[in-house]
Amino acid sequence: MKKGLLVAIALMVSLFMLSSVALAEITTSGVIEWKIYGSDENTIVSTGGWVGEVASPVFKYGDVRMHYDVLLTSGAWEAKFAPRIRLDKSPEIVEDDGSYLKVYFDSSSLTMQPRLNYGVFDVYSFVADDSANIPKEAGVKLDVPFNPLDMDLSLVANSTVVYKNTGGTWGWGNQETKWNYGAGLSFDVEPLSVAVQLVTTDVTDATWYGSSYGGKLEVDLAPVTINAQFVSWSPEGAGLSDGSGIYGKIGYALDEGLGDLALEYKSCDENFNGANFGPTPDEYSKLAGTYTYPLAEAVNMSLTVASVDKGLGDGDFTEYEVKFAASF
Repeated sequence: MKKGLLVAIALMVSLFMLSSVALAEITTSGVIEWKIYGSDENTIVSTGGWVGEVASPVFKYGDVRMHYDVLLTSGAWEAKFAPRIRLDKSPEIVEDDGSYLKVYFDSSSLTMQPRLNYGVFDVYSFVADDSANIPKEAGVKLDVPFNPLDMDLSLVANSTVVYKNTGGTWGWGNQETKWNYGAGLSFDVEPLSVAVQLVTTDVTDATWYGSSYGGKLEVDLAPVTINAQFVSWSPEGAGLSDGSGIYGKIGYALDEGLGDLALEYKSCDENFNGANFGPTPDEYSKLAGTYTYPLAEAVNMSLTVASVDKGLGDGDFTEYEVKFAASF
């Protein structure tokens, strides 16, 4: 009886909320990929401590993802519900892909996110499989646009509960709260876009324990686009040293119907590549060239050839990938 009453109250509250909320937009999007893949990679890990060739699967599982976004507005408030279904991992999962609650003020906006993910651009660490960032926790983001100058300021904060005896998320005894911060400033003046970002965390077992900062320059000279980035990480962990990395991409749009060309380069030193886990034996680098051709309105085929060194002491290798992708 009590359970039924609670359900009835919940339904009444939901109906009341929906009656006062304007449904602005419902969007769906998704992607399904199928790949042909090969490489001449050698690795130590997969052969029991000896260097050996890794077999290429030939046919490879690509991204299979479905997004369903519901955007609601009511006065100065905005809410977005953004689940993502991932079928390309095992097990297959449903995860949050940026849900938020936002309120607009006269000259700024405040975003409240259940899982706030804030990183410094696209400079990549193979070991961390990510860019430098703060722990993903519930947090807030303040955006302040300076419209006459085409400038935007972002301030980010979230918190992590840690154990006092370790300063990390594992330990015993008393706990305390540590704050993680981020900030970004961007400026646009055609054809340039310039941005700087920084993040810092005091959580000792966080992947990027310490502070990171970086800059990004984007240039749109159609049909040519340029993206250049630099990021530096200053760790707080004992025995670790500062690390840095770069990212660059040049794109060229061919005549209509002929597709696009792109040359992409990622690189970081041993300290950045290992992050808080410790330096890797070598630097990480990847140089990739991609040609993308439109087969239909929502279907593309791309060919990528890349030279990769994961920085794990296995040496570099060449990989190729032919990808068929349908998106909507």
